[in-house]
Amino acid sequence: MAKNSVQIYAEDMSDEKVEFALSTAQEGFNQASFKGKVFSYIADFIRAQFEKHYGKGWNVVVGRSFGAYVTHEIKTYMYCSVVPGVCVLIWRCEGAPEMA
Repeated sequence: MAKNSVQIYAEDMSDEKVEFALSTAQEGFNQASFKGKVFSYIADFIRAQFEKHYGKGWNVVVGRSFGAYVTHEIKTYMYCSVVPGVCVLIWRCEGAPEMA
């Protein structure tokens, strides 16, 4: 996936999480195109990877056209695109239980 197709529209995350989000999203899109899957597969893949690395409570929306207004914890929000015309929204809900 071309690095120049990556766009970050809004983010409130550490640099490490931003890099993780972009690489995980790219991996999800690569797997989905190989397997013929849809956006819900990509969203679930990204969410599962975030929960594995950063604990529970992550939410992900992947699509071509959607509106969103979400409440999120500080440093846990990103709205980006890694494929032209498809956006990825990642956030963590306040009050989500921490991973033990």
